Amino acid sequence: DDKTESKIIVSLPREFLPLWVMNKSLYRNQAKSFLHKRDITDVDIKKYKIGFCDSGLYEGRIIIPSYDDKGLLNYFVGRSFVGEKMKYKNPNVSRDIIPFDWYVAWSKPIVLCEGVFDAMSFKRNAIPLFGKTVMDTLNKKIIEFKVKVIYLSLDSDAINDAVKISENFINNGIDVRMMKFNEKDPNEIGFEKLLYLIKRTETTRFSDLMKIKLNGTRKKHMEIQR
Repeated sequence: DDKTESKIIVSLPREFLPLWVMNKSLYRNQAKSFLHKRDITDVDIKKYKIGFCDSGLYEGRIIIPSYDDKGLLNYFVGRSFVGEKMKYKNPNVSRDIIPFDWYVAWSKPIVLCEGVFDAMSFKRNAIPLFGKTVMDTLNKKIIEFKVKVIYLSLDSDAINDAVKISENFINNGIDVRMMKFNEKDPNEIGFEKLLYLIKRTETTRFSDLMKIKLNGTRKKHMEIQR
C-alpha cells in the first residue's frame, strides 16, 4: 500500500517585524523594553531572530521562532507585552517537535527547561519543553544522539514531572542532573547565577528520586491526617 505523509507548514505571522531591524512601529521600543527587563539582550534578539507584531492576530506580541536542524521554522511562541490576560498565543500545530534544534550541539551537555525565556537565559544548548513533559520526537533524538549529560531545569512546582523525566533518561544510561529552584524560575535568576548553579549541580541518582517520592508520599499522608 502506498503511504503518504502530510505535514502542516508553519509560517510566521504575516505582520511579523524583526526586532533587530529599525522600523517606525510605535510598538518596537515597548517590545524591546519588555525583553531587556527579562535579561534578553540585543545579541539574543538577533541570535534567536525575535520579532513582534503591531497589527493582526498577534498584535502586541513578541514572536520567538523555533527552527529545526535544517534551519526551517517548526514552531513559534507569541508572548503578549501589552498586558493581555492571555499571555501566550501559539500556532495551532503539534508541539511534538524539537524546539531550538538549530542551536543545539548534541555532543555537549544539554539543558531541558520549561519555556523559551528560560532557554534563552541559559544562553546555550538549552531546549524549551513548552511545558513540563518531554515529547516523543525530542525523547527519541536525545537517545539516538547518545546525549551524555542532561541538566533538568523545571520549576519547583513540577517536581513529580522532573522525577518521571529523570527516571526515563537514567534508565537509558544518561547522566541526569536535576537543578533545584525555590520560588524563582530560571529566567528570573539570570545567566550568571544559572551558570553557578550548573557548576554546583551533581548527578541525580535513583536513591535521590526515591527520597523525593517518599517525601511527597509523607506530605500527602500528613495532609490526609489533618
